[in-house]
Amino acid sequence: MTVFPQSVAPVVEIKAAVKHYRAPEGHLVRALDGIDLVVGANEFITLLGPSGCGKTTLLRTISGFEQLDAGQLLIQGRPMNDVPPHRRPVHTVFQSYALFPHMSVGENVGYALDIQGVGKAQKRQRVGEVLELVGLAGMERRKPGQLSGGQQQRVALARAVVDRPALLLLDEPLSALDRQMRQSMQRELKNLQHELGIAFVFVTHDQEEALTMSDRIVVLNGGHIQQIGTPAQVYDRPANPFVAGFIGESNLFDTHVTACDDGIAFLMDSQGDLLQVQAGNLQAGGYAQVLLRPEQFHLDRPGDDYVALQGRVEQTVFIGKDFEVLLRTGRGKPVKAVVRDASRLAQQRLHPGSELQLWYAREAAHVMAGRA
Repeated sequence: MTVFPQSVAPVVEIKAAVKHYRAPEGHLVRALDGIDLVVGANEFITLLGPSGCGKTTLLRTISGFEQLDAGQLLIQGRPMNDVPPHRRPVHTVFQSYALFPHMSVGENVGYALDIQGVGKAQKRQRVGEVLELVGLAGMERRKPGQLSGGQQQRVALARAVVDRPALLLLDEPLSALDRQMRQSMQRELKNLQHELGIAFVFVTHDQEEALTMSDRIVVLNGGHIQQIGTPAQVYDRPANPFVAGFIGESNLFDTHVTACDDGIAFLMDSQGDLLQVQAGNLQAGGYAQVLLRPEQFHLDRPGDDYVALQGRVEQTVFIGKDFEVLLRTGRGKPVKAVVRDASRLAQQRLHPGSELQLWYAREAAHVMAGRA
C-alpha cells in the first residue's frame, strides 16, 4: 500500500491573519483578528469554538474560498494569499458529501485523477488502495444512493485524499451522522490520518470530538485564538475562563487571596466561601479565578492535601458507575460534582437536603488570573 510522504517543514503557517465581513447594519465585523497558527506535518489540528467564533472562516482562508484582508498564509513554505483554490495542495470535506449521484463509487473517488490525466491502470490501483483504506473495498460499482450515510462519508474522504494532498480540511463532516456512527467515524478518521501521514485541520463545535481526535486543539472566540494546546492541556489547564467554561463542565470561583502560608493560598470567593490552593505565584491581596472540575471531588478525604467544600445536596442523579451531585454551599454557591461509589453506599449520603462535604486536592485546583 502506498504511504503518502510527510513534509519536513510546517504544512501551514498563518501570520497575523485578518478577515472582515460587512454586517447587514453596515459596520465591519472582524471574523479573524490577528490569527497566528502553525500546523505541523502529520498533525491532527482541531479548530474548536462556538458559532461565529471564526473557525470556518479560518478554514476557508486556508482552502482559498476566502481571501485574507491582511496577514500571510503559507502552505509547505509557499505564499498562498493570491493562489486560487484549485492550485493549492489542499482538499476540503464538507458537511454535505457532494457526491455525484450518477457516478459509481469508483468514478466519484477517481474524478480528481481523471482531471489530472492519470492513466487507467494507475487510477484503478490508487482508487482501490484508498477505498481499502476507508473500508470500502469491493464497492467500486455501487452508486451513492445505495450507500448508508457513514459509507457516503467514507467515499467523500476517499475522494479527497486519492490525489495525495499536503493537507486535508474537514468542515464538521460528521455532523449529519447519529451518535454511534459519529463515534465510529471519529476513530476511523484518526486512524486514516495516521495511515496517510498528512496533516488534518478539522472544524467542530463539539468538544467531545475535539478531545477525542486531536493532537492539538485551537480554541477560538470572537476571531481570536484563546488557547492552543493538547487535549489534556486545554482541559486540565485552560488559559482563561472562556476556555474553562467551553471545554468540559466547570466550577469557577472568583476569589480574593486573603493569605499565603507555607505554600498554601487561602482564598475567599465572591459569595464568601473559603478555598485553599497551592500558592504558586499568588500573593495576599491579589485576585484569582479558581477552576475545579466536577470529577475532581471525592466523598471521603483521600489524603492530607485535600480540603473540603461543605453544603447541602440539592439534586442527585445516578449515571451508571457515578453519581452526579449538585451541592449548594452555605453561602449559596452551586457546585457540581461527579463522584464514584462502587458499593452504592453513597446513596443515603447523597439524599437531597442532606449536609455533605466534597473533598478536593489543593494541587488539582487550576488557578487563572482574576480581576478586582
